[in-house]
Amino acid sequence: MRTSHVGSFPLAYSKENIARVLRDLQGIGLDVPTYPQLRSFIDIYLKPLEALGIVYSKRGLYFSTLKHLEVKPPRVRIDDAEEAIEVISREKLVFKALRGPITGVFTLASRVYLSEDISKGLQMTALANKDIVMGFFREFAGNLVHYISSLGYNIVFMDEPSLTLFIGRRVLYGWTEESVIEVLSSVAKAAEGAEVGIHVCGQLNPKLLEIIARVDKVKYLSFEFFKTPSNLELVSKGLLEQYNKVISPGIVSTSSLRVESVEEALAILTKIYSKTGGRVDLVSGDCGFGGLKGSLGDEEKEYKISIEKLRIVIEAVKKLCQIEKC
Repeated sequence: MRTSHVGSFPLAYSKENIARVLRDLQGIGLDVPTYPQLRSFIDIYLKPLEALGIVYSKRGLYFSTLKHLEVKPPRVRIDDAEEAIEVISREKLVFKALRGPITGVFTLASRVYLSEDISKGLQMTALANKDIVMGFFREFAGNLVHYISSLGYNIVFMDEPSLTLFIGRRVLYGWTEESVIEVLSSVAKAAEGAEVGIHVCGQLNPKLLEIIARVDKVKYLSFEFFKTPSNLELVSKGLLEQYNKVISPGIVSTSSLRVESVEEALAILTKIYSKTGGRVDLVSGDCGFGGLKGSLGDEEKEYKISIEKLRIVIEAVKKLCQIEKC
């Protein structure tokens, strides 16, 4: 059972801070780090499209038109991901694996408005246009997955928080269970030679969990359990065995400044381990720690709290593995 992290930290974006985070993660003994996301997980992937004139930003939001999204999506570089690989190589940092988070196809589509009239919310985004998602955004996300895995990230995670916004008792905006699975599966298959996971923060529901579990090529299902303990009620050993999945649980809060005790984190992890029959790996916080930025008005204190929380995750995993011999 390995420890990991979802991605973001409350530090200003710079090459120096990317290196600092990776050194600190090796220092505390984290097994599988991500490249440190020190920018918005939306900006990282949509800014390259803005530079090419495919989308434009206004009032902190992204906009485009059907015409601009009917083109073949470009292949882009993610400087953050490349810089992290260079740091690890240059400084000879050692980890058990590397995790490359990419913002998922549905979440990217949900952040691009097709009209400047945003009063109807998601209905005005590309998410509600199935043809654009099946075309431009699916290929763009697939290119990202292939690119990240080619850099040397042997585990690629598709971060898809938007799934909770349109999959509930029914699936909205003309999507069906099968079409959502088809899109996610085709993106996941682009990760040649790498394992794949899906991260969804927030509260799950039975339909959403089953849809995610049925996605081909995906091995790891990353959910929050500290902030949303009700998620544990939906997870079962039988479902995971049926679809050959592994739970990657969040066991400390990423929205609270309080550093949990090892006992708190261990209690949650023990419940998950028991409920899933031991199908647990890549244990982390509930989400990224970017949400802590600005909460204290002191970047150093906010960052130190995020590192201490990951240290708690590491200690909880060590204690469980001493008991379960995992």
